Amino acid sequence: MKRLVTLLWIGAAMGLAQAPSPEALRGLDPEGALALAKRWREKGQRVVSYVTPEAFFFEFADGRKARVELKDRFLLAVAPYRNQTHPCQVHYFSSCTGELREETFSVRVLEGSKEVWRGEVRTGKDGFFELWLPRNKAYVLEIRQGGWIARGEVTTHTKSPTCLTTFRLVRE
Repeated sequence: MKRLVTLLWIGAAMGLAQAPSPEALRGLDPEGALALAKRWREKGQRVVSYVTPEAFFFEFADGRKARVELKDRFLLAVAPYRNQTHPCQVHYFSSCTGELREETFSVRVLEGSKEVWRGEVRTGKDGFFELWLPRNKAYVLEIRQGGWIARGEVTTHTKSPTCLTTFRLVRE
């Protein structure tokens, strides 16, 4: 019986550790904060979460707030689209939604003529994929899917947007 009570207590404690609260964010790095913001959205938790060039911000149902600094990197949330988009400057993980959900894209990031990143990404249930890039730089972002392409400049400065919804895919 004592073992059952202990197991129940540990299970409850683990559940509380992931419950939306500033305490759940304590000690997390930016990647951990991103993962938690996405998990809370998918579970329908009542947490407002967004990212600025400096930090993740969280506002909880009980009025408490928290932030996690981004440090030396910049997070871009990108929602490629074909037909429908929305204007956005600051990405709200709790509410922004893109057109192309759970789709795979080939992405390249160029700094001048130098390729700094290439890979396959998949948009989430919210229609966005995220890129972590160094701060204070200008890049060309290229997104491809099948015979479709979107290409444009992005920056990672203190006044740069964290929500990119202007990458329209067009036939090559």
